[in-house]
Amino acid sequence: MSRFLIAASALAVTTLVQGANWIPTSPLVQIGNDCDIYFDSAAGVEVTDNLFSGAVKKSATNWTLTPGFLLEYGKDSALSVNLSAKRTFVNFTDAALADLEDSRDSLSASIRFADGGPLSLSVDSSYRVTARNDDLIQNGVDGALLGATLVRQANYSHALRADYKVTEKLSVGLGFTNTFNHYLNPTLVVEAGNSNYNTNSLTELNTNSIPLSFDYQAFEKLSFGLVLQHDVSDYSAAPYSSTNIPVKQPLAHKQLIKDFAGLTLKGQLTESGKLNGNIRLGYSQFHFDNLANDTDFSYSVSLSHALTERISQSLTLSRDVTASSTGSQMATKNYTYGLAFTAAEDLSFNLGATKSDVMSGTTPVNTYVYTLGADYKYSNHLSFQAGYNLTDSKSSTAASTFTSNTFTLTAAFRY
Repeated sequence: MSRFLIAASALAVTTLVQGANWIPTSPLVQIGNDCDIYFDSAAGVEVTDNLFSGAVKKSATNWTLTPGFLLEYGKDSALSVNLSAKRTFVNFTDAALADLEDSRDSLSASIRFADGGPLSLSVDSSYRVTARNDDLIQNGVDGALLGATLVRQANYSHALRADYKVTEKLSVGLGFTNTFNHYLNPTLVVEAGNSNYNTNSLTELNTNSIPLSFDYQAFEKLSFGLVLQHDVSDYSAAPYSSTNIPVKQPLAHKQLIKDFAGLTLKGQLTESGKLNGNIRLGYSQFHFDNLANDTDFSYSVSLSHALTERISQSLTLSRDVTASSTGSQMATKNYTYGLAFTAAEDLSFNLGATKSDVMSGTTPVNTYVYTLGADYKYSNHLSFQAGYNLTDSKSSTAASTFTSNTFTLTAAFRY
C-alpha cells in the first residue's frame, strides 16, 4: 500500500510540475510561453601536428569539455533576447603540456526589437577567451618572439544598431561598434639571453566604428545603398617584461583613424533566386595620429549560389586596411570559396579554401587554409561534428613560416 501511495504521489507531482512548465521534456526549463532555458554543452578532441604554429613543429592532443546554458526569450515576439554562457575546460594528454591546461569563457548577449513599425533596434555583446598563435603569426607577428607558448587573449565586442524606414523604399541605418582585446597571463620566454614575456612585441587594440547607411529598395528583393563609416583604433602596450632591457620602447603610433565611403548592393541577383549577394565597394582614407592621409581601394563581396537542392557554393572576397597587433597598420586581401552538400536531412558536408595576403607594416605574409567538415544530427538534442584544417603560412621571416594539420571531433548536446 505504501508503494502505491508513493507512486501515486510522484505521478501527481510530476503532472503538476510539467503543467506549470518548469520541467518539460525539452528545453531544460520553460517559463511561460516566451522564455526557454537550455543546457547547451559540447565535448571534443583535437589533434594537431603544430600546436604553437611555429617553424619547428610540436604535436599535441587535447580534449575539451564545454558546459553552458542558453536562454531564449520572445522568439516570435517584437522583443527577443538571447543569452549564452559557456566555459571550456582544456586538457592535454601529454603531461609535459600540463601548464597549458586552462579554462576559457565565452559569453554573448543579443537583443532585437522589431514590432513591424519603421524602427528596428539591435544590441549585441560578447566576451571570449582564446589561446592561439596562428592568427597573430598570420598577421605578421614574429613567431620566434612568441616561443613555445600559447598567447591567451580576452576579446570583447559590443554593437548597437538602429534602422529606420523613412518610406516604403528608403531606409536609414546608424550603428556603433566597439571591439578591444587584452592579453592574459603572459608567459616568460628566454631568447638570446633576455627573459621577456611572449607578449612583449604585441599591442592591444581598442577600435570604435560608426557606420551610417542609406538603402533604397529598387526591386522586391534587391536594394542599392550608400555607406559611410568612421573608425578609430587606439594602440596600447601589451604586458611587458625584460630582465636585461630596462625600458620598453615607446609605441610608434598611438592611433589609426580611417574613413570609408562606398556603395552597396544587397539581395537576389537573378530572377531564379539561386544567386544572392552582399557587395560593398569604395575607398578608405586613413592616417596615423597627425600624419598625412593615405587612401586605398576597399571592398567586401559575398556571393552565394544554389547549384541544386542539395549543393550550394559561396565566394567571399575582401580588401581592407586595419590596425595591426604589431602596432602598425595591416593591409589584407582575402579570398574564400566554400562548397556545402546536404547528403540527407541529418547529414551534411562542407569544404573551404581561403587565400589570405597580409602586409603588416613591411612584413608580407601569404596564407592558404583548407578545411573539410561533416555534421551529423543524431537527434534533436545530440549532434556530431568532424573537421580537418590545413594551414600553410609563408612569411619573409623564417620563424613566422609554418604549416599545421588539425583534426577535430566534437559532440554537441542541447537539452
